[in-house]
Amino acid sequence: MKNVRFLAAVIWAACLMIPLTGGVSLGMAQQGQRLTRQEAIAAARRNAKPESSFTVLREIFANAATRRIGDQALEQAQARKIELYQNGILADFLRSGGFLLAETDPRTNSVVSFHLVTLERSGVPENLVTGSGTNLVDTQELVKNTAELVEQLYSTPSTEDSSLASRFYGGNFPQADLFQGTLFAIPNSLQKLGANPNEVREAAALYGGYLFWAPRYALSMPAFAASPVAAENAAEDKRNMLTAEFMRSNHMDPNLDLDLDNIRSKRQLQGRVELLTRLDKFLEDALKNEGDPTVVRANLSIATMPLGVDVDLSRDEGHYGSSTPSMFMFLWHRLATGGFAVKMISEAG
Repeated sequence: MKNVRFLAAVIWAACLMIPLTGGVSLGMAQQGQRLTRQEAIAAARRNAKPESSFTVLREIFANAATRRIGDQALEQAQARKIELYQNGILADFLRSGGFLLAETDPRTNSVVSFHLVTLERSGVPENLVTGSGTNLVDTQELVKNTAELVEQLYSTPSTEDSSLASRFYGGNFPQADLFQGTLFAIPNSLQKLGANPNEVREAAALYGGYLFWAPRYALSMPAFAASPVAAENAAEDKRNMLTAEFMRSNHMDPNLDLDLDNIRSKRQLQGRVELLTRLDKFLEDALKNEGDPTVVRANLSIATMPLGVDVDLSRDEGHYGSSTPSMFMFLWHRLATGGFAVKMISEAG
């Protein structure tokens, strides 16, 4: 756990603590103005090592719908006095599009840092420099894997999250005694029950889906682009309110602790699976009724954009980590056959 926490701290500190830096002024932004690849690299180069080269890892495209949602996010943040994430750079990505660039050392082909480049509301390029990475080939693969996994997480209904087990290293959800405080983890206490492994996995999937409902609901809020943290906090309040409503309507204690750690018997496990199945369906129906697909698609485009990739090689197998604007950390393990599989998903902070 020590190396895991160290890696998470390194990535997230890099993503949050390095300030935005501006480039040369382009004048007031026109409606539909977007940054070209050449302009993005030129803006990033102003804050890079002279000998560095650049590779585009990801590009986000803006259109009339995303610009409207980006503007709405900034308006809501101002009205509600929400502190903008990194000066509103995510909303600016929706307004103008932009690039995630890898700055590399051409001598070693290793990633020196990451640059998120878009246009400010005034038309000035803004460049968020996040952390360093591993070699360029591994970085490209981890950025791709992170984006694909995040899209799958946000797109999978909580009632179907058992399908996500195949994405984890070893083809199953991690054990909670190895990775405490992680999503879709199986508590060690459940392993000792001698219960049906399929029921144990289903319980982990349903409870993980219940927890991840809040981040998924947050994508339906335009304010997500202004501050993912504020949106997810509001979404958690919404989930808690709906959960209490569901419990009361089913003549149950609205303060019932749903954590899997408190299950003590096979019968209790079966009851929890049944309860979570019904609750997750109730929450899914609420999400379908309230979510605007246009807002969700726009916010998903920025939620899938990794803010950084890092590696801790203090162990033989190495620990590879990635992070996203939605405050999630992913720990990856290199497969013997090549490529990576996720070992852990947790919320940063």
